[in-house]
Amino acid sequence: MPAFEQRKATHAPALSVVMHDVAPETWAACVKLLQALDDVHPTPVSLLVVADYHRGQRIEDDAAFLRAMEQRLARGDEIIVHGLCHLDDSPAPSSWRERFFRRFYTASEGEFFSLCHEDAAARMQQAYTRFKALGWSPRGFVAPAWLMGQGTQSALRDSAFNYSSSRRELIAMPSGQRFNAPSLVWSVRAAWRRRLSAAWNTHLLRRVLRDPLHYPLLRLGLHPADAAHPECVRFWQHALREALQAGREPMTKGAWLTRQLTKPG
Repeated sequence: MPAFEQRKATHAPALSVVMHDVAPETWAACVKLLQALDDVHPTPVSLLVVADYHRGQRIEDDAAFLRAMEQRLARGDEIIVHGLCHLDDSPAPSSWRERFFRRFYTASEGEFFSLCHEDAAARMQQAYTRFKALGWSPRGFVAPAWLMGQGTQSALRDSAFNYSSSRRELIAMPSGQRFNAPSLVWSVRAAWRRRLSAAWNTHLLRRVLRDPLHYPLLRLGLHPADAAHPECVRFWQHALREALQAGREPMTKGAWLTRQLTKPG
């Protein structure tokens, strides 16, 4: 995204629980994670929903999943577009940088990393239209693995979405105003990744909670795969507990951004 000047937050620090990769195929694992956090304290959740996760079942074809989403919306959650298929089906990487981000940083799931403006815009619009047809009103778009190439960035500025996010920031659209909002996130694909994730996320959590003025919004970025690793689940419970004890208010990303952009009085 362009290097717009960051905006300072104007309210008390907050916390957003963000559930990535929400789809019929992943919903059972998502429920397990969300219940573990509810056991600490019920919070509104930002649900990153994928229309055709890994080109499997379309969300429209799973009535039980749609009922679950309606129940989540009724309790105060929000639904965010998280790509169309969550798969990188662009031509093979041609540089070391592309290979790193498309194959190592994420396991071929960076759907929007290599797309041109037209292709990115078409996928965004398709997902947005399908969500609207279900009665949902998604305001946010988050690219899988937060990977957005130049084509996606320009398409996003021309889209119907009000905001997006990177791993470190929340980005208002179309102005491009940025807010510090670091996301804790685990990589669980290998034991060494889990060990590094535990150490890094513990460090980042402490740093963010010590400096609420610089980090007005903290995001807990859960993924369905986390549910299979007890140490990861325990960390998310710990992080939620610590953030609440530090006085952070739980709210969705969309609600937090609306509050920031609404002038007092």
